[in-house]
Amino acid sequence: MLINPFLAPVFGLPKLTFLILVALALAAAWCISVIKKGSFSLSRSWLGPALGAFFILAVLSTLQSIHTPTSLFGQYGRWEGLVTIACYFVLYLAAHNIWARKRSADFTRTFFLALLASSVLVSATAIIEFFWTNPFLLLAKVYCAAGFGQPNSYEAGRSMATFGNPVFLAAYLALAVPVIFSGLLYQKYSLIPRWLLYPALLITSVALLLTFGRAALIGTVAGVMLISWLSWDYIKKFRTRIIQVILIALIFLIAFGFVQAVGHNYTIVDRVTSIFKLQGSTLARVQMWITLLPLISERPLLGSGPDTFKYVFGKYKPEGWVEHIYNPLIDKAHSDSLQIAVTHGLLGLAAYLWIFILFIWLGVKRVRASGDRRESWFAIGVLGAALAYMIQLQFNFSHFTASPLFWLLLGSGSGLLMSRPVKVISLEIPRAKKVVLFAGIAVVFLTLTALSTTPLAADIYFYKGRSLQAIKKYPEAIQEYERAVSLNGLEVTYMLALADARMQLGQQAKNTRYINLALAGFDRARNINPVDEQIYFKAGDAFLNAGRDGGASLMRKSIDWNNQGLILNPVMVDAYLDNGVAYAYLGDYDDAIDAWLDALKIEPGNDRAYFNLGWVYEQKGRPDLAKKNYLKAYRLNPRLHEARAAFDRL
Repeated sequence: MLINPFLAPVFGLPKLTFLILVALALAAAWCISVIKKGSFSLSRSWLGPALGAFFILAVLSTLQSIHTPTSLFGQYGRWEGLVTIACYFVLYLAAHNIWARKRSADFTRTFFLALLASSVLVSATAIIEFFWTNPFLLLAKVYCAAGFGQPNSYEAGRSMATFGNPVFLAAYLALAVPVIFSGLLYQKYSLIPRWLLYPALLITSVALLLTFGRAALIGTVAGVMLISWLSWDYIKKFRTRIIQVILIALIFLIAFGFVQAVGHNYTIVDRVTSIFKLQGSTLARVQMWITLLPLISERPLLGSGPDTFKYVFGKYKPEGWVEHIYNPLIDKAHSDSLQIAVTHGLLGLAAYLWIFILFIWLGVKRVRASGDRRESWFAIGVLGAALAYMIQLQFNFSHFTASPLFWLLLGSGSGLLMSRPVKVISLEIPRAKKVVLFAGIAVVFLTLTALSTTPLAADIYFYKGRSLQAIKKYPEAIQEYERAVSLNGLEVTYMLALADARMQLGQQAKNTRYINLALAGFDRARNINPVDEQIYFKAGDAFLNAGRDGGASLMRKSIDWNNQGLILNPVMVDAYLDNGVAYAYLGDYDDAIDAWLDALKIEPGNDRAYFNLGWVYEQKGRPDLAKKNYLKAYRLNPRLHEARAAFDRL
């Protein structure tokens, strides 16, 4: 539920900060307990070797990453680096140890109530959002399902509640719905009143469908089917259970019929059938997956490093793909297995698949071998949730807004189904050393806590700077960006914003000092992360705009920066268009023509390229070619009245 409307990433960074703080608190509590007792018990699991291998390989992949800081902390807005993976690992260990030792109905009931309350609150928010607006975002100028703010054409009409993305909300609910379903199926033994569970299942199912997430829907259906299969012998023994199954099926049908009727931009049937049509996002995924094979072969063992997909995919864009600077860059493979293969290598992929397959296979085997399924209702729900999550991941990707719940459930399922005999390890710690160790732990964890909250504070300044820059208060915006950079100097997003604001102030005030400071800022950003294509393209665009007042040297800088970016991503159409403009300003008409023709090779229907060609041919004294290109530009874009006027003039 954590959001902050005064941050740039409204939904993500508060959740990430909380996740890190919780992991630190758990780790600190464990360390203090070990020192105090002078021993610790190791709750082992059959899943342990697979998880240990995956974490160790993630560390090794980070150490040899193409950009280690990104692999350590994750890229801005995604933050799925080693730090986040370590937090998942801590959550798993904590959940496993607790469930392996405290297999009491009361403890499971407490956790189940927390999950139930959270998922119902999130789902209610999603439903309200669909019909009105997101009540948590009335102070934030961000889009939501009902159209509050400025929704884009793809996300409008898809609920996202407090997750900022309908796919992340769908992933969360794909974990929650199977557990609630299992609790309702065994409600006498879950110690939760039935009158709470029926509406909870209906609300969460409606919210899941309102995300129109295809992969999550398929995964949830598979998870519910697994639970039903594991519970079938139990259901057949009691006639009242068959009636209950019919009621549950009716709830799912009501949810489906309701969302099918109220959907405006989408319907459930259309979304499901679109899976089998090679168009839109389905086609994009298939094209991307095919092109990833040679990318995997470049660094087959340990990959490019966690969360670095964006930096290595640029050279392998599928034929026919077109990108613009203002479009979001493809930074995930939208198949977690392929994502792991690229970023963690084939060794990491083997450990990753080992975790999932072993958990489902061994978990099902243990449940089926148990005599009384009623005692295993929560474990059965966890198995269904894990299967649902695993399926949806193969068409999406892990994200810290939903993944912590999976790792908690994985740990609880491991503790219930796969725990091995506890091993107690004694430590001889003298009393005097305990005091020193306690002090050392306090210093370390307080320092880590301060460092963990610093990005949150930095982003508040970044948000203020962006708001001020939008209303052209450049000096004030620069001050806020400088504060953000001073707190988090490794984040190139802040550095780029600062450089851009300085460039705009330099243009406005005709002051070369700020332009030079902007150049230094872009250089610093490149030094921090030389494999981020955005740095080069944004710098090229900034220098082009600054050079329009006659700055030939700035135009050359624009061309140079764009060309460096095109090495990383050769299908960025805007870079070719801008290079053509820069060459034209410099009087190099032939090079300008070549640049615009290169843009048309990637995007044959680009009206701007044809208009520019018309202009340059007019300058070269070729009215026939000029008219031809002006006419093409106008036919492609009838709102481009200057193209029609130029054609009529000639």
